[in-house]
Amino acid sequence: MISIKLNSKPLELPNDLMTLEELLEWEGIAPGGTAVAVNNKIVKHENWKITTFSNGDNVVVISAAFGG
Repeated sequence: MISIKLNSKPLELPNDLMTLEELLEWEGIAPGGTAVAVNNKIVKHENWKITTFSNGDNVVVISAAFGG
């Protein structure tokens, strides 16, 4: 199993080939208005389907909040 940190929280992925897109879906994170960095490098939305993880990766997800 792959162990990563998602927004500083330790997380065990359910399979070793999980993509970034699948991770966001699994965690219930809507893709709209969301930016993701893996190991301090922004991942373009077009690469979410092909980006996979290694043990110890640090994933930061930032979602835009709307309101007033």
